Amino acid sequence: MAFRCQQCGECCSYMGDIIGIEDRIDPMNFRIRFSVTGEERMVTLDPDKVDLFRSQDIGQIRPMACPFLRFRDPKHAFCTVHHSRPDLCRQYACFRLLILDRQGNHIGRVQDGSRFFSTVNADLRGLWDTDIAGVNIPDEAAWEEHVADVFSWAGYWIVR
Repeated sequence: MAFRCQQCGECCSYMGDIIGIEDRIDPMNFRIRFSVTGEERMVTLDPDKVDLFRSQDIGQIRPMACPFLRFRDPKHAFCTVHHSRPDLCRQYACFRLLILDRQGNHIGRVQDGSRFFSTVNADLRGLWDTDIAGVNIPDEAAWEEHVADVFSWAGYWIVR
């Protein structure tokens, strides 16, 4: 089954540490920088999303988000540079496991197609580091079940 975006915004909600705006060249064009590689490139606001980009400060809504993520409403997120987005973003296919706290807030995720874990929650990171990161389970389904069990036993909710 092919991936179909649900426009939840989870994919870009933790990309602010990776993608940053270096310079605004003009009202439509930005020079961005990848913190991991130091690579720089240009992106352009999609003409149909210029007003949406100007309408919000994503940092107040989601502090770790990509600076180009915006919401039309609480359930529909958009990339305001979708047409010129970097290859890293084009390759992204959402989450494999989404971890929620007891109130239902998204606090972590395992990226789809990988074993990469992202969170800003120190307790969740500690649980990952001690009970999951070093575990050698070659079978992907069994590994995913182990991850879900560890987080569930600790009181977190898992979305697959």
